[in-house]
Amino acid sequence: MAQINHGDEETGSTINHITLYQAAFSILFTAFIAWAVYFLLDPGTLPIRQVRIEGEFSNLSAAKLHELVSNSIHGNFFHLDVAAVRSALLADPWVHDVTVQRVWPDSISVYVTEQIAVARWRETGLLNKAGQYFAPAKNTFPENLPLLEGPEGTQAMVLGKYFFLEQLLRTRGMSLDVLRLDERRAWLFRLRGGLQVELGRESFEERATRFVKIVADGLGSRMPGAGKIDMRYPNGYAVLWNQGDTEIQTGGGAL
Repeated sequence: MAQINHGDEETGSTINHITLYQAAFSILFTAFIAWAVYFLLDPGTLPIRQVRIEGEFSNLSAAKLHELVSNSIHGNFFHLDVAAVRSALLADPWVHDVTVQRVWPDSISVYVTEQIAVARWRETGLLNKAGQYFAPAKNTFPENLPLLEGPEGTQAMVLGKYFFLEQLLRTRGMSLDVLRLDERRAWLFRLRGGLQVELGRESFEERATRFVKIVADGLGSRMPGAGKIDMRYPNGYAVLWNQGDTEIQTGGGAL
């Protein structure tokens, strides 16, 4: 007659119960995770209720920025696409940079850096101090900015020459109106007041410095009568007077 081992039966029963418990726990845990994901992705869960816009603005409207942010918000606090909010703001040409942060539990904080224009570029747009081009509506262009012109891709170089030249001119109470680099890589600038100065293709800094320190001082009170000055002479300069006469100044002593 066979003997029944009750210990084995009890062990098997215990294992079966543990397996059932594990399976039930796994199902419940999976269901909980699925519910949690659904709950967190539901726009009605922790919706964005507050938008804080910060920054110093001259050409931007905080109300317009707030509207752009609000229109770009899709989803709740956890599902918010921060990159989409940033892109929506950067679409405005006057926006230079944007930082977007979530603020628990229902807010976002947006810091906007506005573009600062230092010059016009070819009548189509503006340059910031880093030489970066941006093109807002023309009716928003600041007044009295100098006009810079040059071949495509020379924005930063032309702006650097402008900073150098403007600093020189300021020492004599003069101010730049136009700085142009033509296709032949020749430089010309015009002062506020109308005087044009040709610097040519070579020795920009040397000729500009010579104009400010020698020519402007040498002409003195006669400067308003000059229409154009040519600095391309190796040891002198030519003055075209408004009445049509041309005067050439040469001589190492004077220069």
